[in-house]
Amino acid sequence: MIKDSHFHPTIYARLTSLIDTGDFSTLISYLDSLSNAHFRTAGYMLGENLMASVQTDVFWELFVTLNEYNSRAFLVTTLKALSIRMQNEGVSLHHPSFVAYCHRIHDNEVERKKILLQLLPVLREVHDIRNLFDYLGMRNMTEWDPYLMRFQTLPCLYLLFLSLRQSEDNKDYLIRVAYYLMKQGDTLGFNFASLMKTYFGLSELKGVFSLTLKPFELARLETSYDAFVGVMRF
Repeated sequence: MIKDSHFHPTIYARLTSLIDTGDFSTLISYLDSLSNAHFRTAGYMLGENLMASVQTDVFWELFVTLNEYNSRAFLVTTLKALSIRMQNEGVSLHHPSFVAYCHRIHDNEVERKKILLQLLPVLREVHDIRNLFDYLGMRNMTEWDPYLMRFQTLPCLYLLFLSLRQSEDNKDYLIRVAYYLMKQGDTLGFNFASLMKTYFGLSELKGVFSLTLKPFELARLETSYDAFVGVMRF
């Protein structure tokens, strides 16, 4: 049985020195020289400690360098570090290094999925979510649905609402989406299913809903994100 260690003082000192001097080519050579166990330890320290404290430009240089070197080992680790920084410091996804990286992996479905699953839950601005899908080459809103459905945050649900309006003639699909959301047991998801039943006329959808919408509220849903939030929070 392999027992991973999350800290090794000698490796930590070496990583810190290479990052401080900006010697990323030597950093990659050093990672290559480590045993499997020490490589995993280095990954933990990079993601949990070192990437949390470096300057923003250094963070993005590390993000790109590590993932171009070995995204299988580092993408989730670096995305977790990014998620923490976004919540604590408001780090922007619009940094040129991140945008360029997303463009390079347009055709890599595995990496796109990892990015979306890690970042969508922490994004709080609708435009940031739109931009993330755009950076990843996903410009058709119907491609977004499987991801937006997973995370019942208000920005994700709002974009899901806009997307589902394009499928309003496909009642079977709308009902499947509504039942999926209801099964998650989240209040916002259940309210959204109730919204769907009224807005799309899904009389076949069965459930006990506490959210009821009046005609003027239905019309207001289409006007803005703020109006949507007001209805969803009733």
